[in-house]
Amino acid sequence: MRRKILLILVILPLFIPQGNAIADPPVPDSPGQIAPKLAERINFPGNCFGRTDFPHISKHFPGTVNVQAYTYCPKTGVSVQSTLTRTYAGASTVITKSNKGIGRTTVNLAFKCVWKPGKPLVEYAIYSRHKLSNGASGETHWKRDLKC
Repeated sequence: MRRKILLILVILPLFIPQGNAIADPPVPDSPGQIAPKLAERINFPGNCFGRTDFPHISKHFPGTVNVQAYTYCPKTGVSVQSTLTRTYAGASTVITKSNKGIGRTTVNLAFKCVWKPGKPLVEYAIYSRHKLSNGASGETHWKRDLKC
């Protein structure tokens, strides 16, 4: 008797209808605008790729503009080198970071947001170079004007 009850409890969830999973698409900056692409990606042979997210205002660290870039390739040596440039009022500030690993590596770059109300938007440009130990390499990049 216990086995029958256990069997019913194990099989029963298989017949209960499940709802569809729904993911919300990115929200446009203003009504009527097409949602922005979130990252630039370069594909390598196999299940390997390099990706650079767009520069964005951080929700975790208010007052900063953040970017993440990463390279992914299972069981392979990978590296990424990224340069983030902030251009405001004719002056450019640059930071560069790199990292390497096996399978996946990531770099995070951030600048303090210097935009002031009534002033022109600040340009943030990210350039990343992704490399695999098998010699494959590629580039991803973004440019975005932001205000805080």
